[in-house]
Amino acid sequence: MSKMSDLMLSIEELYFKGFSVTKTAEALGISEDLVMDAFDAIEDTEVNGERDYDDSMDGDAASALASCGWGTDEDYGDYGSEY
Repeated sequence: MSKMSDLMLSIEELYFKGFSVTKTAEALGISEDLVMDAFDAIEDTEVNGERDYDDSMDGDAASALASCGWGTDEDYGDYGSEY
């Protein structure tokens, strides 16, 4: 993983342990502004105490092809059948 991903995981771990912004910043040696932004992002993804994952592209071939960069049916001129 990247350094930022590792840092975000560390911030998230401390967030869920109940660390304050100040204590998290001190523990990780980063600015409080960065921690506040990360805490805000974590809180924005929380819904009813559970993580709200975006699964809008899960489960069908078109979204799989689009997410891997192969485009969609419409990109190749197929706009669905008219029957």
